[in-house]
Amino acid sequence: MNKFNSEEFNPHGIPLPSNDFFSFLDNEIYYIGILENHECSRFIKVNEEGKSLTFGESDKTKFLFKWKETGYVICCADNPSLVLTMRPGTIPGSFFISPERYQNRADQIWEILPYKDSNSHGISIRSAMKQSGGYIYIGWDSYSVSPLRDMQEHTSLVLCPLSDWVTFGMACMQYLEWIYVTDNDIKKSLRNYYSNIRVNISAENAMLHNGTGVIVNQSGGNFSLLHYADVFMDGVACEVIAVCNAIRLVTRNFDETNADFFKLAVEFELSGLYDNSFKKLIVNTGTMLGIKRFSSISTLDGGWGGDPEKIGNCLEAHNINFRTINAKKRHTLSKSKNSEEALAVMEKSIEGAACAIISYNFDSLHQAIHTYTCDFSDGKITALNRYSNYTPEQNYLNADSDDLKRSIFPSLSDTVKSEKDARFSVGYILYNK
Repeated sequence: MNKFNSEEFNPHGIPLPSNDFFSFLDNEIYYIGILENHECSRFIKVNEEGKSLTFGESDKTKFLFKWKETGYVICCADNPSLVLTMRPGTIPGSFFISPERYQNRADQIWEILPYKDSNSHGISIRSAMKQSGGYIYIGWDSYSVSPLRDMQEHTSLVLCPLSDWVTFGMACMQYLEWIYVTDNDIKKSLRNYYSNIRVNISAENAMLHNGTGVIVNQSGGNFSLLHYADVFMDGVACEVIAVCNAIRLVTRNFDETNADFFKLAVEFELSGLYDNSFKKLIVNTGTMLGIKRFSSISTLDGGWGGDPEKIGNCLEAHNINFRTINAKKRHTLSKSKNSEEALAVMEKSIEGAACAIISYNFDSLHQAIHTYTCDFSDGKITALNRYSNYTPEQNYLNADSDDLKRSIFPSLSDTVKSEKDARFSVGYILYNK
């Protein structure tokens, strides 16, 4: 029997969508909080010497979770070679937990499971190595973090995302009812995820750009078959594509199965959809009046795509170093002038950056928003998915095409101004770690 389908890990008997479902925290970063009286007021951190665990309220350590078949390696996110390790103490039967170099040892594997208390929604973390007296849990008291035998009151913990953003792992823990349940339709988002994984993007949507896999051509390939909230991805998934491409370019990591992209789509469904009631009113009214321009615009969830203003929350949750430049924060009365000033600031700020995410809207009644990534890695500005129908073969990788056909621009401003009536809205400059 799969241990993860047992009452310990799945006390509510929730149907598991896949055999590897419990890897849902893989490559995610969290603070680990102490859950006392249903509240989190302290966080686990590595002490200044880097040799033991202690508490902090504002000063806390980011932990990276890496899946290893039967459990997780819990790394210090700022130094992933240091991982939580359970060691035997000097007194027989005692243990201590310390950050040590990863050596692929059994005492560096941890299991994440729900904290068993009907009045509390939390988790517990225990060593995957069962001792003669039972499992050893990460525990706490008033003064320190210490290993404790068996699940008890002082082993209640909580994983806290780095920002106001529902990560894929948080969504899965809500699905299992380990933690608080929100009004979000988690089941629908996970159905979309597993459906999308089976379909995947096609060769027309993917290419290698300076050694990193990126996603383009959202109007073609398989995007019309991929689910996003209540709609399909073609025409609306540009924010998810842009963020995925940018994170891949900064980290130089990408999942060849594109699971990273589809997980981001779940996160945008739950935290980052664009929802503007005024625009919905305009579209509904225009449609009723028979104005053709509005007839093709969906007001279903996901029909407006992602909210560019929320991209910063997503980047912060994924521990990306970035700067935000927002035209709305300018102080002139002219929206066009605000846009031009913000774009000029963006242009001056790209030195030393890895890439940028740019969103624009229009001066006219056109209700659309478009978001794309600009890469600076080869000394040129390559705008990925700037044009939604540009394909790898015909455009980006076609050596016989001119720069514009290959989506190469002389400046950031040109990537926006190449579209009639386009007006810069918000941008994010991302830096290498």
